[in-house]
Amino acid sequence: MNPDILVLTPTLGNRKSIQRTISSVETVGNGRVKHIIIAPFKEVASLQVQFPELEILAEPEDCNGIYAALNFAFKKYSEDYKYVTYINDDDYWLSDFKELFEILDSNAEIDVAYGRVNYVDETGKVIGEQTSSPRYKSFKLLLKCNVVLFTQQATLIRSDLFNKIGGFDESYRLIADTNFWMQAIDLGATLKYKKNICAAYTIQVGQLSSNRKLQKEEHIRLLSGISFNQLPLLVELLLFRILNTRIYINRFFKNKGLKRMKDLFHSNSEL
Repeated sequence: MNPDILVLTPTLGNRKSIQRTISSVETVGNGRVKHIIIAPFKEVASLQVQFPELEILAEPEDCNGIYAALNFAFKKYSEDYKYVTYINDDDYWLSDFKELFEILDSNAEIDVAYGRVNYVDETGKVIGEQTSSPRYKSFKLLLKCNVVLFTQQATLIRSDLFNKIGGFDESYRLIADTNFWMQAIDLGATLKYKKNICAAYTIQVGQLSSNRKLQKEEHIRLLSGISFNQLPLLVELLLFRILNTRIYINRFFKNKGLKRMKDLFHSNSEL
């Protein structure tokens, strides 16, 4: 069977964790995945030696950030594959990611399948469990409350939808994927939620603290000019809390972990 899923991993070429990322995609993909690494030109030769079984793609010389690199690679290859996604070089798939394959395989009317993630530290130790919801149409309302309904690590997209939207808005350095999901939902895309934990999202403490200000600025820009009715917003937030009661209770009893999560995800009220 020829691969029908395109997976990209952007990297600067200096993280040992990329081996875990690659191994997880190979194991879960089980022959269905074409995994391409995209990196600065100066790192291509070294990465090709390390991972001779993979295609290593050099990003354009004028590439400005991760989303520009992803757009370049997706536009080059995506039309040859049914589904697309990307996974960062410090994140990795878990075995239940294959459930997302099955969702799209079983229903051609579903455009995006998404699951949940475990937040892990750099050693792979689980810090916490992501809250999420099947009520994807509330994505924008919840974002107004700094609640991110799902994250990119556990998503699989039909390539037709990605190409219809035109990829990521490169004017956003940190949240172009969030903007992409808003656009997809506004266009009427159908998303399907799987409650399973499908991926691991690595928290880089220093990186988060240095980017928090920019992330806040980009969220403000993303939502500027959009008016919200307070009542639906509060209703959706309450429903989200109810749906994730078990996770909130677990965090409460893991007090130290909860404090750490708040420190790390200071700007996300859902934590």
